[in-house]
Amino acid sequence: MGIFGYKNQLWHSLRDNYGRKPDPFYAAGDMAIIRSYHDYMREREPERFAVDDVTWSDLDMDRVFKRINPGTSTPGEHWLYHMLRTPSTDRAEYERRRRLIDFAEGDERERQEAQFVLACLGRFRRADVCRAFSPEEGGMFMFVVYIIMALALLLSPLSLIFWGLKGLLLTFALFVLNVMTHEWTARKCQMQIDTVNFSVSMAFALKKLKSLGFERLDECIGESYGHLKKLRPLMALGTVPGRGTDMTADFASSALLLDLIMFEYLKNRLYVLHDEILAVFETLGRVDAAIAVASWRESMPLWCEPELDFELERGHIEAEGLVHPLLSHPVPNDLCLRRSVLVTGSNASGKSTYLRTALIAALLSQAACTCPGASYRASAFHIYSTMALRDDLLSGESYYIAEILATKRILDAAADGEPVLCAVDEVLRGTNTIERISAASEILFALADAGALCIAATHDLELCTILEDSYDMLHFEEEVTDEGMSFDYRARPGRTKTRNAIQLLRLMGLDDGITERADKRAADFISTGLWKKGEI
Repeated sequence: MGIFGYKNQLWHSLRDNYGRKPDPFYAAGDMAIIRSYHDYMREREPERFAVDDVTWSDLDMDRVFKRINPGTSTPGEHWLYHMLRTPSTDRAEYERRRRLIDFAEGDERERQEAQFVLACLGRFRRADVCRAFSPEEGGMFMFVVYIIMALALLLSPLSLIFWGLKGLLLTFALFVLNVMTHEWTARKCQMQIDTVNFSVSMAFALKKLKSLGFERLDECIGESYGHLKKLRPLMALGTVPGRGTDMTADFASSALLLDLIMFEYLKNRLYVLHDEILAVFETLGRVDAAIAVASWRESMPLWCEPELDFELERGHIEAEGLVHPLLSHPVPNDLCLRRSVLVTGSNASGKSTYLRTALIAALLSQAACTCPGASYRASAFHIYSTMALRDDLLSGESYYIAEILATKRILDAAADGEPVLCAVDEVLRGTNTIERISAASEILFALADAGALCIAATHDLELCTILEDSYDMLHFEEEVTDEGMSFDYRARPGRTKTRNAIQLLRLMGLDDGITERADKRAADFISTGLWKKGEI
């Protein structure tokens, strides 16, 4: 297939896959590479809010990212990941993202041509592009060395005049040295060479976007075109040449180290132009990520554009029909928060999914200007969770210690005056009942008093009584029949009135005597407030 045939196939693939569930391939370690841009930007902008690792893991956001990401280009993948981890907390950034998504959803031909430019740039997961050009690593030493080696070989035939056969041997020795140096260095630095070429290619891709002349796109990214002026000398040189079909030319290039000389020059120029390359990377990433979000919207059965308030200090959420974006047949639920809420219900009734759905809706609304639901009006939040912790065998931390640390970070954020939205699933489940209830109640009081909006799920119904003046109540129900137990996964006002843990023991085949005595023991405690000693 020729280049024309390949580009024609690529064009049709982009057109046909828009609005469909993406299915890019992810090898082991790819997510770490995709994450590298976010980590790099966190070092450059430590003051900017970002979703931390605990919350990201709790919400299974790697899977959400993969659900949105079509894998069109490296800048697009990296920026999409970074975008999801840095939800907008100010209107200017939110509007910048929204305008690009509007462009992607506007004129179909314009979107396709922009996406084609990005797809031709392609995906490059073999190196950390962001860190490849740290200014402190620059230097022209090897550039000078390669120049000297090439000149020595070119001038070595003159030695025949003075040294005769010895001069010929010198020429041969220099030839062998240069070829061996080239082959060893080219293999060792191939990833760096590819990175240099990719960086130069990004500049060409931005130039192509500019040449499209799309007014709406230029309004969104036009200021970034100014970086092309500084990158013009690099673009004039082009990329480091690879192996061609002319073996004689390749051999001469190897002996004279031409591609290594060009590589060292481009690399060191890129060190100097590090910020410009990063700006180009970000611009391309923003455009590609916006197209990815537009395509994801097209594939979603239910979504809305959120209405966000960036000014109010007191947080609130008014949402209808929220659904989890990863579920095939989700049950929509509403969420109305003017103050914190305590969620109760039996096992497997949908409490944890409800918490995740609420936080993912808030996160995607602020990060991708898109809410998986019927409507969403809310404040802009800093988002935290503590839901799916585990023992850390490497550090020696117990589950309870991990709970304390995860809870503390939310309390600290709320105490600092951040507009916090948090989800807490079974507060301090890793300790005994008395201390859990007493400590959990004080933690939840502290969150509410600090102005945080907290969605807390619990099996401890005692918390409903303790917190009823500070928290609203929601619950989930189940229907138990002789055939089993079923759930409708609908959130309802008030606290739960049912229990199903012992019934589940019965349904799973445990001895009837055990379950009957367990039911009686629970009933006795509910009526007396005391646990009866011995067997019942």
